[in-house]
Amino acid sequence: MSVINSHIKFKINGQSTKKQLTEHSTLHSIFKDIIRLIKSTQIPIFTLQNLKIMVSPQRIKTISSSSSSSSSSRSFSAETIANDDDLLTQILLYLPIRALLKFKCVSKHWLSLISNPHFTRRLNLSDSPSGLFVHINKWPRSDNHPEFDYINLDPINNRCDAPFRILNFANEPSGIRILQSCNGLLLCCSNLKYGSEANYYVYNPTTRQFTLPPPLHHLAEIHGPYLAFDPSKSPHYSVIYLRQNEVEDTDLHIEIYSTKTGIWKVSDSIFQTEHDIGFHGGVFWNGAIHWYTDSGPSICFDVDQEQVKEMPMPPMPDEWYRRRVMYFGESRGCLYLVEIYHPPSTQFNVCEMEKDYSGWFVKYRVDLNGVAGAYPEMIRLYLDPSVLNHYAFQIMSIVKGESDEEDSFMVLHIPGKVIRYNFKDNSFEKIFDFDQQVTAGNFSCYPANEYIKSVASVW
Repeated sequence: MSVINSHIKFKINGQSTKKQLTEHSTLHSIFKDIIRLIKSTQIPIFTLQNLKIMVSPQRIKTISSSSSSSSSSRSFSAETIANDDDLLTQILLYLPIRALLKFKCVSKHWLSLISNPHFTRRLNLSDSPSGLFVHINKWPRSDNHPEFDYINLDPINNRCDAPFRILNFANEPSGIRILQSCNGLLLCCSNLKYGSEANYYVYNPTTRQFTLPPPLHHLAEIHGPYLAFDPSKSPHYSVIYLRQNEVEDTDLHIEIYSTKTGIWKVSDSIFQTEHDIGFHGGVFWNGAIHWYTDSGPSICFDVDQEQVKEMPMPPMPDEWYRRRVMYFGESRGCLYLVEIYHPPSTQFNVCEMEKDYSGWFVKYRVDLNGVAGAYPEMIRLYLDPSVLNHYAFQIMSIVKGESDEEDSFMVLHIPGKVIRYNFKDNSFEKIFDFDQQVTAGNFSCYPANEYIKSVASVW
């Protein structure tokens, strides 16, 4: 099967070089072109750090002795590399994701290599989101399939196309909506259906693969589902439900579906709650799913150990009877929380959970007065400044940068716009304009879901 046009990028003496791989029909000709590109640099073939490929001395000796030409270390055949899984894997690791997905069709051998979980873990894909999917709320309302805006967060590739506008990978009469994102996978369900009446899907927007987990055994009152996936530890993921046998039952049972077993399992762990306590969040972090409650103890569930633990929360002010959480989410191994109880709501702290669950500490201090001055439409003039809702904004995402404070940022939704706010220096910029049909004043109904590029299998 033919492979679509792609490019190979490498550095020579610090300068980037980009060469096109034209359309090929055989694995032999693909490697011939790769070898030709390397030879054209006039650098010995085994100086492969120019392609970011590391080759051991033993491997060099083996290939040199088996090469058809012993006069030059640059002239071994494409078949030699094609039959050497280590070298083949090294080269494939530095091809673009879209090319990799197409290259699965070259042969069964390539399909096996690229689909291998070990290969997936070595891809070194960024665990930082490339963008956000936002379920757009248009007026007048429509019962048509949910539509999604895509907010690009990649400062380098600022012209990338949205992975989708409508989710139509399955035949759902009213469409499909997103419930949750977790490390590159999306948990989706039938639109306008809830609980056991809905179909639930796990979808990879990068590979466009999806699967439908087996239906639930029980038709009781349920909370969820929630997705748990950590590609750095395992290629398998889990879907979790909290179930009440009766509406008035205070016992919550936990059901787990894992792609490792392919079946639903009722966990031995049960925890008791008060009536109408309210579970919110369901964020996967540190191997566990975390929920905060309106007033009672907050909890987390360790998926592998199947243990329920209490999650500490900051104390509430005495005059408040329920939590006012503005953001609860995870980014690159950190769990973040924002609560705002006092005006002005433009000044608040971003708290981070300690890895050992010993408590929360202030990670960032935020001041949005500059944003409000630049975009006065976020000020509700009909409300007194002493009212918490005087400023209209929603925290869509908090993203931890590679160098932590240096490039960490927050994504804000203000009326009609999306703002990127940098924690280091309080600078900000507009990165998206909503369509006029979008009811931008409605900030809580449709949260943003992160898009992280992944080649993880959903099966």
